[in-house]
Amino acid sequence: MTEAQFRVTQPADGTAPVVAASGDVDLANVAQFQELMSQAAADAPALTVDLTEVNYCDSAAVRALFAVAASTELTMIVCATGPITTLLGISGLDRVATVITKE
Repeated sequence: MTEAQFRVTQPADGTAPVVAASGDVDLANVAQFQELMSQAAADAPALTVDLTEVNYCDSAAVRALFAVAASTELTMIVCATGPITTLLGISGLDRVATVITKE
């Protein structure tokens, strides 16, 4: 298991804030992940979540992403292939949020 790290950046050009995650996002740290997403989205009409460095997400992380997508325009950046991309498709997150894939 890889310890998760989260960071928020606010682009200078006024575009949506970006929450970047790395490692494993699961029940042990999902509250911190959700709190950062909520804070970043509070004063913005949209939010981008970069999951390209995430190795694993459990159902708690999926639930947190759905919660954010319910209240703001959510864009997720993921690797073109891998377990996170598959998870977004299986869970239906790719139907309520924009998914951008990176090679």
